[in-house]
This record gives sequence, structure tokens and C-alpha cells, in this order.
Amino acid sequence: MRRFLLEISAHMYKEIKYIMRDPAWLVVFSIFPYVMAAMSCLMGIASSYISPDAFSEFQRNTGSSNAMLYFLTGYGIMFPSFLVVSVASENTGAEIASGTLEQIFVSPAKRELFILFSSFPYILFAMLGLIVSYAPLLLMGISILDFLIAMTMVFIGLLPLLGLGVLASNLTIKVKEYWSAANFLQAFLTLFSGFAYPISFLPEWMRLVSHVLPTSYAVELVRKYVEAHSISYSNLYGIVLMAIAYITAGVMSFRLVEKEGERSGSIYSS
Repeated sequence: MRRFLLEISAHMYKEIKYIMRDPAWLVVFSIFPYVMAAMSCLMGIASSYISPDAFSEFQRNTGSSNAMLYFLTGYGIMFPSFLVVSVASENTGAEIASGTLEQIFVSPAKRELFILFSSFPYILFAMLGLIVSYAPLLLMGISILDFLIAMTMVFIGLLPLLGLGVLASNLTIKVKEYWSAANFLQAFLTLFSGFAYPISFLPEWMRLVSHVLPTSYAVELVRKYVEAHSISYSNLYGIVLMAIAYITAGVMSFRLVEKEGERSGSIYSS
């Protein structure tokens, strides 16, 4: 157990050192959800000049009377999701490009821990950024207790992304281009997760896809609690089950990629 914990802490320590080299991204990360939410609201205001019923239609379609809060909760989860997926892919790509991936793989350290826990520090720093970003919600009448519960829900909602991060790393090992894997998964999450619109607006086949994405559950869970002070236990249980399923699937698929790559020698080629 001690060795297991030491390996995890070593992987996390390395990533934390990388993060602290340029802490300014935390400021950008905290502001960006407001920028995107403001842009969406401005588009709504522009639409209201064409259709005076634009905001009433928004309320009817989304069930939310506060457009800024609706978009802020969605974009607040979108950016951490992008961060975890892209960082997992980018880190693996960087190890391949620098020729250090094989050094990690021939070391006594467990390869699965490297793939899995290299992304975890970014979830922690994403949560720090979200706490700063969501702090103004306290001025909108949300109590400190509700704020802390909402942040806990966001954290739980981000855990399945560790599994998605492993899948992104697997794609990077296969295609050798981290931006291809990261961009594909980011576009996929944006389209199906309902960050900026209800997933009920999607065609039926797209709604079926959204139901297997943890981000769609996380968005709905946080929105419902922040706006209605109600905990959707079905979404909460779904996220916990997805965390187990995605992490398990990610680790198992990594072992398959690893086995096939070692057989062909492609796992170490850049």
C-alpha cells in the first residue's frame, strides 16, 4: 500500500510542479466561464430585439429564469472537462515526443497509475478555479452551505473524466498526435453534454449518446441544485457508476493498447 501511494503521489507531484510553472492560467480559467456566459446572454439580448419573446421562450425551453446562471453552470463544467481530457492526451503526447514514455514503462512503476493519476491534479486545480469563478454566486442569494454542496457535486461530476482522460491517452498512443484525440473528445463533449442548451432539444439518437456521458449528468445535477436547491439522486448515482465504468474501461483499453503496441513496437515510436 505504501508503494502504491508513493507512486500516485510521485505522478501527481510531477504534474503539480508543471502547473505551478505558469499559475496565470488559473486566472484565465476562472474568468472564461463568465466570458462565454456573457456572450451567450448578449446573443439572447440581440435576439430579443428581433423577437421580444426571446427570454420568455428561453425560460419555457430551459426551465430557468436566470439565463446568466444557466450558462455559467454549464460553461463552468465544460472548461474543466476540456482541461482534463486535453491534458491527459497532451501529457502522453509529450512523453512520446521526448522519448520518456518508454523510460516510464520500463520502470517498476505501474503504467496504469501514470496514465490515470497524471490528470488528477488538474481536477483539483480546476476545482480551485471553479471555486474562484463561482464565488460571485454567493452574491446571488446562494448560501455558503449550498455553494459547498454544489462544488462537491461538481467534483464528483468530474471524476468520470479520469476514465475519459485515459481513453484520450490511449488514442494518443495509437495516433501519436495528442491534439487529434483531444479535439475529437472536446467536440464530442460539447455537442452531446448540454453545456449551453437542454439535451431534450437533441434528436433522439443524440439524446441516447448524451445519456452515457458523465458531463451531461454533471451539468443537470449542478443546475438543478443551484437553481432549485434540489439534489437529483438519480444523476448523482449515475455519475458514481460512470466513474467506476469509465475508469475501468479506460484501464482495460490501455492494457489492450499496451499489449498490441508492445507486440508491434508501435507504442514507443513517435
